[in-house]
Amino acid sequence: MAKAPLQLQEALRRFEPDVRDLATAARAVVLDIIGPCFEQIFPFNKLVSLIYSTTEKRIKDNICLLVVYRDHVNLLFPRGVDLSDPKGLLEGSGRAMRHMKLRTPDDLHGPGVRPLLVQARRRKGLGKPTEPLRNVLTSLKSRPAKSAASAWPRLF
Repeated sequence: MAKAPLQLQEALRRFEPDVRDLATAARAVVLDIIGPCFEQIFPFNKLVSLIYSTTEKRIKDNICLLVVYRDHVNLLFPRGVDLSDPKGLLEGSGRAMRHMKLRTPDDLHGPGVRPLLVQARRRKGLGKPTEPLRNVLTSLKSRPAKSAASAWPRLF
């Protein structure tokens, strides 16, 4: 299993070791199946989101997401409603999004997980990068820096 990039290790530091291990294992499975792609890390207050897309347009060309919570990881499919799910792994009632909860690394290796990722990668309408990717391109979406409050009251 490839080591998680430093940005991801730092973002996952706030979670318990078992959740960190689950998140990095889920990332490894996703990257193994969908291959080189664009990965964007979004650290929030209580969770971390990892977005995987075929191009820099992370919403339009999104394949799947991993969202790391306090005690589990969700594998989300933005067009999950279009996926064939004979094992009944996907949950959700929204118009398009479906997800599955991963609580242990064994959940990643159960029947049906890999076929869902393969289907998501082959979804019609996904853009292609301008140049073929050889590696995963990881970036960190950082929060804008908070501006220091002025010592003087705002008059205007």
